[in-house]
Parts: sequence; structure tokens; C-alpha cells
Amino acid sequence: MDEGTPRGLGADDLERLSAEGRVETIARRGIVPLDGPTMVIVIGGYFRIFRNAAFVRDVTLGLASRGDVLAPSAAFGDRVAETGAEALCEGHVLHLAPDVWNARAASEPELNLKMAVSIGKRIARLQKKLEELSRTGVEGRVASTLLDLASDFGVPAAGAIRLDLPLSQEDLARLAGTTRETCSSAVAEFARRGLVRGGRLRGLLVLDVAGLQTLATLT
Repeated sequence: MDEGTPRGLGADDLERLSAEGRVETIARRGIVPLDGPTMVIVIGGYFRIFRNAAFVRDVTLGLASRGDVLAPSAAFGDRVAETGAEALCEGHVLHLAPDVWNARAASEPELNLKMAVSIGKRIARLQKKLEELSRTGVEGRVASTLLDLASDFGVPAAGAIRLDLPLSQEDLARLAGTTRETCSSAVAEFARRGLVRGGRLRGLLVLDVAGLQTLATLT
């Protein structure tokens, strides 16, 4: 799925909501705080969602792209679980007051369903990641992360799946729960085995989905 294909809110939804909120451009590696009073909706670019944690810089919770709703609990008066979102390239977000969202959702109930789809996918990915951290080796976690990225953002390319994401090896390592050096070694090994092609994540080709799935299920 490419960046232009929303996984949550669609283009018409974003256009209507943008007229009632504030659009902000975020520079690459800029941070969008998610503990404020407004909902944050991605309308362009890719963002790494994270939460601050003791003893480590932060914990990566997942990726968000166009149509994804961040800090959804602002609409319900709850404490947000996500600390911030880091732009992996120049991106654009919509800040929306909770009462505006609730008023829209009252007349368009499908908005809450689309938000649930967006959030539900991130929660499922996070639960999977937690399980893998406890029972899967590093190669398996990196393989699983590449498969998730291919499923969510990959583009078919002559029998392969192309990842055209602005991710660094450090970003991939955080998603897989390992170090940059270890992650780079794993990807290089996948390339040697013919599972992937390319040294960088932007333009990386996933050649053998079944092979990566086998690695991802090894404990």
C-alpha cells in the first residue's frame, strides 16, 4: 500500500475535517506532541509513533501515514498512551478540537469506525511486537517487521514488493526492537540469501515473502 492510500480516514474525510482544524507542516525529524488537548490526524507523510520510557530514549509503537488518527483519546477526555510522533520525512498533520470531531461523528458515524480501524491495526501490531520480543530471535523480528511494512506500505513490483519508505536503519531497528548494527547485519544476511534486494530501505525489494515468514516464525 502506498502513502497515498489511506488506511483509516479517506481523502473526502480529510478534506472536510481540514476545513475545521489547523494544518501544520512538520519538518523531517520534527516531533508532534500527542499529549495535548487536540486530536492529531496525519494528512501527508510518514510518522514514527513513540512513547517515552524509563532508562531508554523512547519506545517505538508503530508507524502512521495518511488517514491515521493519532492521540484519539483526546476526543474522549482520556490520558493518551502515545507521547509523540516523529516525522520520517516532511509531513503534514491536522490538529482538530475534540468537540469538532464528536460533532462530525454524530452525523457521520462511519468516522468513528474508520478511526477504530486506524487504531486497531496499530494495537494489533504492538501486541505482536511484544510477543515477538519475548520469544523470537533478532532475525525473526527483523523479518517480521519487514513483512509488516510490506503488508501496510508495500507496492507490487514485478513479482516482488517494493518498500519506498523514508526509513533509516535506526528506524527499522527501533521497530524490530534491536540495535542499528544488528538490524543492518540481519538485512544484509537476508540479501545474501536472496530474500530481499537493496541496501537501503527506500527502494528495498522483498523478493521472498515465504522465506521471511519462515524466519519470522522461528523461536
